Amino acid sequence: MERELHYVWRNRIFPATGLITTEGKKISVLSSGLHNKDAGPDFFCADIIICDENLMGNVEIHVRSTDWYRHGHDKDPAYNNVVLHVVEQDDGEAITQDGRKIPQLVLPVPEYVKVNYARLQDISKTPPCYSYASEVPAIIRNGWFERLCNDRLKRKANDIKERLEYCNRDWEYDFFITIARAFGFGINSDAFEQWARIIPYGGIAKHRDNFVQVLAMFLGQAGFIGNNSQYSELISASLEDLNAKDLHIPECAHKPPLEIVEREYKFLADKFSLIPMSSHVWRFMRTRPSNFPIVRIIQLVRLYNAGHVRLSAVIEADTLNEVHDIFSSVRLSKSTVNLLIINAVVPMLYSYGHYKGIPQLCLKSQRFLREIPAENNKYTRLWAQTSLPIANAAESQAIVQLISRYCERHDCLRCQLGHQYIKHMK
Repeated sequence: MERELHYVWRNRIFPATGLITTEGKKISVLSSGLHNKDAGPDFFCADIIICDENLMGNVEIHVRSTDWYRHGHDKDPAYNNVVLHVVEQDDGEAITQDGRKIPQLVLPVPEYVKVNYARLQDISKTPPCYSYASEVPAIIRNGWFERLCNDRLKRKANDIKERLEYCNRDWEYDFFITIARAFGFGINSDAFEQWARIIPYGGIAKHRDNFVQVLAMFLGQAGFIGNNSQYSELISASLEDLNAKDLHIPECAHKPPLEIVEREYKFLADKFSLIPMSSHVWRFMRTRPSNFPIVRIIQLVRLYNAGHVRLSAVIEADTLNEVHDIFSSVRLSKSTVNLLIINAVVPMLYSYGHYKGIPQLCLKSQRFLREIPAENNKYTRLWAQTSLPIANAAESQAIVQLISRYCERHDCLRCQLGHQYIKHMK
């Protein structure tokens, strides 16, 4: 019920004139304020006139007036700047911690809002407005998608910025972790980030040109080298696919590839005092063999050994084809490379450009999203129920944000599509 009242206040679904407080004073709402999603009053910086007195401050919303006390606001100085208490039912006064009586406005939730919101909540399909989405004007839908895409891009970029301190402000190291996380393709993303964080980035850089040592370091730190016999056959099979020259060490010419890698990891572990992660973190169930973490790590070895996992190379790339060329040393499908660009290259360009004050990089990252075809994932397949086409990756990223952040949380009241449904459905 309170969420619906928030919706009514935020969207100003009330008369522009004729409003009065519970004490009979005329009230005009010039601005409903900024919605606060954190602790404290519900809306900041509202602009209200009560009996010709202009009040600028915060607004608190409750179903009943006495909820003010039930929530302890009368004892919290953070609520002393509340200039209006909006309620659906008036059952008492609201007094602040400093003893001031707050003006109150009784604001009913229109019946059509209650009915249409309840109808959306009862629909089991995702998105719940699937049958109505195509009726939303394109200008509104496109504007909402642009905001959703930007919100998702900014969240990813912020994650990268927060990692920067861990990386000692080394953007190349941050990019390495970002690429590694993207190689997890969702199911193993957290594991890949954990793995990348325990790679001694400055140390392994000195061994970049030695394929075997990079391979040993990467597999060893993932917990796949040593006493993990359960993975020995899988690792041996993966190593058999490598070129003979990759694993050529004269004094080990007649030894099995796994034994060569184990020998090199022992050397590196002693040199850098390495402690590997637990192999139990990795997820193999419900994963195709081509997406096994061991396979993906070997692909990362090729990229790193070839010197392609570099932020500088991404920054210098002007076209999408040039970015694809960065991944050319590994046999990856075009759609897989597109996912790596969407989840690593694009947010890294945006984060770096924003941090360094280079707007051209931010614009380039957004251009890449518009040039990449739409993704095929569980979210876009759910969106197919609307019969609306998805033009590109910018729109598919918007759909991921829409469904994961709004539809799955039943947060229709903060969604533009939900808002249009509630406003117009009869």
